[in-house]
Amino acid sequence: MTIFSPQTVQGRRKILLIAALIITVILVTGFAWAHKEVNIVVDGSHITVNTMKFRPGAVLEQAGVVLADKDEYRLSTARLQNGTTIEVFRAVPVKVTYQGKEETIVTGKPTVGELAASLGILKPNIKLEPGAETKIQAGLHIKAVIMTERVEERQQEVPFTVIRKPNPNMEKGLEEVLEEGQKGAKTVSVKLHYADNKLVAEEVIAETVTVQPKPQVVAAGTRDVINTSRGMQRFRSVSWMEATAYLPTDGSPEGLTATGIPARRGIVAVDPDVIPLGTKVYIPGYGLALAADTGGAIIGNKIDLCMESSSECWQFGRRNVKVYILE
Repeated sequence: MTIFSPQTVQGRRKILLIAALIITVILVTGFAWAHKEVNIVVDGSHITVNTMKFRPGAVLEQAGVVLADKDEYRLSTARLQNGTTIEVFRAVPVKVTYQGKEETIVTGKPTVGELAASLGILKPNIKLEPGAETKIQAGLHIKAVIMTERVEERQQEVPFTVIRKPNPNMEKGLEEVLEEGQKGAKTVSVKLHYADNKLVAEEVIAETVTVQPKPQVVAAGTRDVINTSRGMQRFRSVSWMEATAYLPTDGSPEGLTATGIPARRGIVAVDPDVIPLGTKVYIPGYGLALAADTGGAIIGNKIDLCMESSSECWQFGRRNVKVYILE
């Protein structure tokens, strides 16, 4: 028979007491850890559940939430813990169009991206319409568009530039080509973007000039004075126009112009979009004139000169004349 000393017995009592305290702490802590408050969002309602369950499905069952086939849920935290929110997503029908085929799918996935991932169509070259973050709702039509691209090289002309050299011996507004220009050529690399094999956009990614253009050299007149019967007149511009002649009574029996003044020699009919009414002009061989009339056939670069007699009109006929726009 083993006989323990009083010191040994006392030591064993201390060990047992410490062990009992540790077990008590573990039990109390474990109970507190196991007990948690969980929020449930389902069918537009918010439910709070006090539970000791460890599985989300068990918590939903405790709350009386029944999951139908293809219903899903998501946790707000990585694992079930105090304060976790469980959101239930009821399965609804949606339409998915992919590679030209449309299919109706019943899903409980919360977003378009998750549904696409489950179908294997969440890929870098597939554009989802609407976007991946869009929430699933009944009747939603999802299009998975295959995006492709290719590079095409095109040959294009390069226009030549025009170098104008002032010439004081030429009248202002007149030009003469001294050296003909030549167009160049370039290779343009264009990236073509396709959505389900349909071209939707293109962008230029590179240009290489293969033939340099040759500039055109033009002499540009700068002389802005003309000698008339009334002396030197300054003009703004000069151009060649097709001219005809008419009698004062050709426009109206009263012989009035479009501006209301009497038609007479020195009055010309013009296209107001080319020469504004009221503009003073000078025409060599005719003289100084006022643009004060219009005519149905006078459109564009044409001018009609008022003459005094039919013979004068016939003699003039139709010809090209210089028309100076005076200042």
